[in-house]
Amino acid sequence: MFCINCFHTNTKVANSRPNKKQPSIWRRRQCTHCGTIFTTYERPSLADNKPVVLPSGKADTFNLGKLILSISKAFTHAPHEAEYNALWLAQTVEDTLSTEQEIVTPEDIEATTHAVLKRFDELAAIQYAAQHQLIISLKRRGRPSLRERGPRTGELPSR
Repeated sequence: MFCINCFHTNTKVANSRPNKKQPSIWRRRQCTHCGTIFTTYERPSLADNKPVVLPSGKADTFNLGKLILSISKAFTHAPHEAEYNALWLAQTVEDTLSTEQEIVTPEDIEATTHAVLKRFDELAAIQYAAQHQLIISLKRRGRPSLRERGPRTGELPSR
């Protein structure tokens, strides 16, 4: 790790603690050249750890940039919020997927993103669900109905 003050490449870790709720590590570092003390937060990247298994069976890498754009499109009602919150929401989705599942599919990404958005902004969650065809019909009084998928197949259940 390089120093944020003098850009010297040698720093030492003075203190380190894992986060209890998220897969991240907090580290207090000190530069051996200028003595500056600074804090870093390290978290695993889903793109490096787990492949995204596509419906065709091919494996692809997780793309945080695509997820950020997809989330920001859901904030058409509040573009200011999209600018400031899309990255943090996407990282929350990435953290959730990296700790909960062994195999990640596009359907898992959609479902997790929808759940995160639903906790953060109900209208953005509805817009996200509409963009990704998670809404199939409107129930009474204009409430959206989420489509149900079969287990890990991505197919709609037969009726």
